[in-house]
Amino acid sequence: MTVLKTPVSVAYLTGRGLLIGALCISPVLLSQKKDSLKEKSIDEVVVVGYGTQKKSKVSGAVSEVSLDKLSSRSLSGIGEVLQGKTPGVTVVNEGGDPNGSPKVNIRGLGGINGETPLYVVDGVVFNGTPAINPNDIQDISVLKDASAAIYGARSSGGVILITTKRGKKGALTVDFDVKYGINKAWRLKESLNAAEFQDVMYQAFENAGKLGSLPLAFNAEKYADGRVTRTDWMKEIFRTGTIQEYNLNLSGGSEKSRFFVGMNHRNLEGILLNTQAKRYNFRVNSEHKIKDWLTIGENMYYNYSDGNTADTKSGYTGALVAAMYYPPNVPVYAPNGAFSGLPIDVAGGYGDMINPVAYLQRISIRNPTHEILINPYAEITLAKDLKFRSNFSQTFKIGTVKNFTYRVLEVGKIFDTNNLEYQSNNSSTALAEQLLTYKIALNKHNFDFLGGFTFQKTIDEGFAAKSYDFRSEVEVFQHLQNAADTNKDVSSYKYQQSLVSYLARVNYDYAGKYVVSVLGRRDGSSLVAKQNRFANYYAVSGAWVMSRENFMSDISWLSNLKWRGSYGILGNLGGISPQAVNPLMIRENNIIFGQDPSQNIAYYATTRPNPNLKWGKSEQTNFGLDASFLHNSLSLQFDYFVKNSKDQIFNVSLPSTATYNNQYINAGLFQDKGYELGINYNSKKTGDFSYSIGATFSQLKNTVKQLADVNEIFINSNGVRGVLKPTRIRVGESLYSYYGYKTGGIFNSQEEINNYKDINGNLIQPNAKPGDIKFLKKDGNTGTLNNDDFVNLGNPYPKFSYGLSYNMTWKNFDLNVFFQGVYGNKIFNGLKFISLNPGGTGQNYNMDREILNAWTPQNTNTDIPRLVQGDPSGNYSKVSDFYVENGSYLRLKNLTIGYSLPKELYGKLDVTKLRIYVTTNNLFTITKYTGFDPEVGMDTYGVDTGRYPQARSFIFGVEIGL
Repeated sequence: MTVLKTPVSVAYLTGRGLLIGALCISPVLLSQKKDSLKEKSIDEVVVVGYGTQKKSKVSGAVSEVSLDKLSSRSLSGIGEVLQGKTPGVTVVNEGGDPNGSPKVNIRGLGGINGETPLYVVDGVVFNGTPAINPNDIQDISVLKDASAAIYGARSSGGVILITTKRGKKGALTVDFDVKYGINKAWRLKESLNAAEFQDVMYQAFENAGKLGSLPLAFNAEKYADGRVTRTDWMKEIFRTGTIQEYNLNLSGGSEKSRFFVGMNHRNLEGILLNTQAKRYNFRVNSEHKIKDWLTIGENMYYNYSDGNTADTKSGYTGALVAAMYYPPNVPVYAPNGAFSGLPIDVAGGYGDMINPVAYLQRISIRNPTHEILINPYAEITLAKDLKFRSNFSQTFKIGTVKNFTYRVLEVGKIFDTNNLEYQSNNSSTALAEQLLTYKIALNKHNFDFLGGFTFQKTIDEGFAAKSYDFRSEVEVFQHLQNAADTNKDVSSYKYQQSLVSYLARVNYDYAGKYVVSVLGRRDGSSLVAKQNRFANYYAVSGAWVMSRENFMSDISWLSNLKWRGSYGILGNLGGISPQAVNPLMIRENNIIFGQDPSQNIAYYATTRPNPNLKWGKSEQTNFGLDASFLHNSLSLQFDYFVKNSKDQIFNVSLPSTATYNNQYINAGLFQDKGYELGINYNSKKTGDFSYSIGATFSQLKNTVKQLADVNEIFINSNGVRGVLKPTRIRVGESLYSYYGYKTGGIFNSQEEINNYKDINGNLIQPNAKPGDIKFLKKDGNTGTLNNDDFVNLGNPYPKFSYGLSYNMTWKNFDLNVFFQGVYGNKIFNGLKFISLNPGGTGQNYNMDREILNAWTPQNTNTDIPRLVQGDPSGNYSKVSDFYVENGSYLRLKNLTIGYSLPKELYGKLDVTKLRIYVTTNNLFTITKYTGFDPEVGMDTYGVDTGRYPQARSFIFGVEIGL
């Protein structure tokens, strides 16, 4: 984005003009100057679908992403570039795994099928998120409203348009950037030391009246070694990781040709042992003017990535929970150098546990992935303002997964077998686009026409094979044929899908004041049955550039004022799987049939086909305002939107009398609505000092309006150890809300328990003891507690999200500060079930130090219930607001300080630029959440069982220009 910075010295305004000293400038010249300032700002070019538009003529909700000091940050991908930079775009890091990628949504999830943005890079439409080097990005535009309908069946989740860097006319320029830094955990949970663990468990058994069955491990008199702390397991599994990144860009060109070459290597060590990720990127963009009427070019890139990752989401075997509950009296290694297991004499008292360091060090999950793009294009000028563009691209993605699972023979949770799994996942996508554009101006009437045809075909195929029982676990022997067990699990697949599209758009404006845009697209997909194969999408939008009216010309402080509105129908093709319309057949080896009944191999379907299935649609309405003031120094963008998503894909169960188990159908209505605000201020340069401030703010509310013949759906896939299942989808509420008991504190006496009765005088919690949680009944309900007393406890969606940035330059110094945060969301902290529940999981695990604040007759000012082995009163096994915490946070996402060395220090060198900088990510986080990290992610609907936390990083870098 170009920012106009024109210093204006004003003495005072008179009725005849602007007086500066003894010089008077006429009102006509002043008006012309002011109009010139307006035009330079609002007539900047913005990238939109299949082309560009002047900013003043954009009538949809299109946002440009600020890329300030992007090259100084070490980023994993496009998601981190977007976070907090654009109102309406929500980016959530689903943990800090170096191989992970954040979840990006534009204006909500759009229903149970979910919506993900469509990514378009240099005109190429991608399936999924492109593996692009952030340092190659020139600019980003985001289509957030009905204007995205130009991309039809895949546009309901918004469209992210990325333009990569181009070569410039002139001599060869070389830019080199190198970064090196460290990663550290910003907050760790603390477990009990050995003596505390033994004492707490003793007290829990005593309070339960079970001292007679107290395991030897917790008897201090008989097992003194249980009180000796040898290991802080949480500190053992974390480490200081390193970051290395190198970027090299070359560009240049002439009147006829220009080129850009970008190369990148990034190596990131995770903060958990044996986790890491690395990537290599190579890009070539070039363009050549062959004739005055013919231009050709190409965009090509290659990306390679690989890494090693750990399970941190499981409430059973996740690395973080394993470190939380492993006994602190056990060393990491045995005297012989092997990994230690539980002390054999007392192992049964601790339960089935895995040495967490051994678990991490044995991880061997490699996922090398190659991605290649070849994108040649040609542009022909057929006549004045009449152009034809032909664009072809071929994308290949080749991925392999090798996962070797080692034996675990240490005392505890033993796995005495090993296995090796190979997967191959290959995808190729061909895209052909033919576009015709024509512009014409008739006096003050301006028309811009677009027509086009596109065809895209994707083939996905792969296989998986698994072998068991390898005599040697040395890496060189880790091949499928070396397994002693000759039985192998083998499977393969191949899917093919095509999309054919016709599109058109007409943009009209009168004198730059009144703008109308009408667009349509017709898509045909092979994913659905023939009768539903084609669908139409459209959008209409308009804008009134009010500041260009004559009656506004005398308002000197107003640079631009534009009102916008749009309405359209968009598609969500991503909700349909290839198996939804035509389900796969299942093989069964032992089916008895035939004239002489015998066991035979048969194939059958468990899912009923649905030839009437179609993909979802989204009805979107937007009203917006763009304004700028003070010669465009201050600008704002405001939008209010409503998005109704319908015809979602539901997998419904069929009656037991039916031949099939289930069927996919279209049903449901989900609504996302809210408002967005973006504000930017760019100061005048005063001497050697200038600065800019930016802020983004988004408010979003989603509501389930209708489901498929039911009012409620229970989500069982994201529970905590199969016990706590808080998530539901209910009509009239937000998606994935938590349901359970409200609590009223903790009973401090038997008298309080005896007085807690329903309207009929019946005890509500007759088996409770002092120190147990008081679970509330719904008003009017009688009897003991039951599921009818469940209430809505909140949901994982923020009430609003925001980003704040500040950029400053003073002489040769530069400063960039970026804050990001959310407010009002809830997190279901499932860690409490594991870390504060003595023996309640059936295993006597170690616990969080927070358990030392448990209720006692002497410690009643607490929200942690009494210590009692086995959880007899259900304090932990009942879903309640005890687990629901405030997930709001404010995070200093990035702080960068740079210094450009004066030319005289390196004048004898052939160097054009030399800048050094230090940058830090996640320097601090302000939050009330008690888990590892408040940025939990939505893949578990906000249920946290111990996710890989994000790291705090410190990086030093050098930029060199040649």
